[in-house]
Amino acid sequence: MNRSRLVTTLAGASVATLAMLAAPSLARADIGELKWATEGYFRTRTVYLTNLAPQDRVVSIYAPTGDEIVIPDIRRTSYITSRMRLMPTLSYEKIAKFQMQVDALDDVLWGDNNGLSSAPLFATDASSQHFLGGTPGDSVKISRAWVEFQVPVGIMRVGRMPSHWGLGLLANGGGTANVDPTTPAGEPARKVSDHFLPDDFGDKHFGSTTDRILFITKPLSIYKTITKAGDITSNFIIGYAFDKLSEAPFLPFESFERTFRPYGQQGFISRGRNDDVNEHVVIAAYSNADWDRVRYTDELRAGFYGVMRTAKEGSTQPSALTDPTEQCGEFDGQPVLCVDTGSKVWIADLWWKLRYGPWYTEGEGYMIGGTTFGGVPFPSRNRKKEASINAGVARFGYFDPTDTWDAILEVGHASGDKDLTDEHFSQRAMHPDYNVGLILFEETLRELSARVYGVPFFSNENPNGAAGFFSNGGVINANYIYPRAHYRLPLRNMQVAGALLMAWADELSDSPVGLVLSDDTDSSYLGTEVDVSLKANFAQRMQFSLEAGYLMFGDGLKSRLPNADSSFSLQTRLAFVW
Repeated sequence: MNRSRLVTTLAGASVATLAMLAAPSLARADIGELKWATEGYFRTRTVYLTNLAPQDRVVSIYAPTGDEIVIPDIRRTSYITSRMRLMPTLSYEKIAKFQMQVDALDDVLWGDNNGLSSAPLFATDASSQHFLGGTPGDSVKISRAWVEFQVPVGIMRVGRMPSHWGLGLLANGGGTANVDPTTPAGEPARKVSDHFLPDDFGDKHFGSTTDRILFITKPLSIYKTITKAGDITSNFIIGYAFDKLSEAPFLPFESFERTFRPYGQQGFISRGRNDDVNEHVVIAAYSNADWDRVRYTDELRAGFYGVMRTAKEGSTQPSALTDPTEQCGEFDGQPVLCVDTGSKVWIADLWWKLRYGPWYTEGEGYMIGGTTFGGVPFPSRNRKKEASINAGVARFGYFDPTDTWDAILEVGHASGDKDLTDEHFSQRAMHPDYNVGLILFEETLRELSARVYGVPFFSNENPNGAAGFFSNGGVINANYIYPRAHYRLPLRNMQVAGALLMAWADELSDSPVGLVLSDDTDSSYLGTEVDVSLKANFAQRMQFSLEAGYLMFGDGLKSRLPNADSSFSLQTRLAFVW
């Protein structure tokens, strides 16, 4: 039995054993003891934006179909989107609960009739088209479903669940309400811990979702219980998770296997080629949400989040492996044969959070390293590549959600890459649901990355181009400074926020696939952005946000976008939250 299957089998056996241990008490439960609860929201956002990554009109051929596609010269755009999210919970006392996430009209574009009506003037129905494009989705879908239950030594979670850590630079729950059970319900800090609509500017659109078996425990509490200590409480938490990222067939030797599997043939799930991608996660954290040294909002948290991703075969284009004597480029100056050496990638992520009276600091930083043969989202043939990616954010300020005003200074970094075509790569965007500003990263660089790594690399093997290098709105190839402040008006439930964003490219490139190009001045300055927002709560459940931003392009950004000097956006959001 190979190693990955052994881990899976042992993890499954452990869950089954723990479930049987819990079964006797659950079997005696009366149906009347089950409790049903739900939370969620419905939001609608309007967007007006000028000079969205303005470039000249491009006509290209879409290789998979041979159709002609046109990338227009966009000077301004306006649109409306909506989303409904419902998160029901069925619980039995504090022993076990089932949670589910239902998304309907998920960030759909209002009035999109693409393919539904040849005469839009007479169109009556809209599609479920995501505002960023792609294939229209289902109008209603169950995005996540998992169970959580107590075991004698901790908590288990099993199923398809959100994944969130720290500030959300790497794993971001995407606005799933509070996913941290260690924060007491009465604490104001709970409201800003990956909740539905916490951002000063913009919305969350994606979220990290994983098929996971998770175990969390407090080892010091176990030790205190064994030694019969009077106080068994502990703030030290450790955990382990096994994630299944990709199940065979991941490496199809015949293209039809991607879309068609004969009914009843279980062999199509796994053919013994070791092509599954598994992930092992370890967590160690000190989490004290009731620190309460000066104010009841005080908290102290710090932790480590480690990830190991493995695949014995990492190639996504096995056609390149037909001749094992063929060379697939070089690695550190030495020729590399077209022999799939698999993938082994590690991630180390550190996070801290401190509130002491009105003083606040929080930060997260991660590094991604390791090697892989194939699997890198770039449209070139398979070859061995080495990852060296790093990113981080640090915040410092005077901040308390119960005060009239606060101010925070944030600095951030996401590594870039001078040449994405060589054997080393170091450019990867932060999670797109970690929002910084309203225009530069969320709109301009998102659109630019999609154009640079999309249209030029359309192919039968990569129908969306190098989509893995799209930023989707996350901070990419940048260093930035982001001071902002909030003032809570005397009027009930109203808040004004202002922010200044200044950003520089981390790496300039001479390559045509570089995100920011070198020019005569070699300027790396991306631009200066000023954002303001007004947020108001009314009718208990209603929330309204008015947001505006103005971006002045820097010379580094103009190396790619010479057609504009500035951009302006005006946006609103209306939401019903329950």
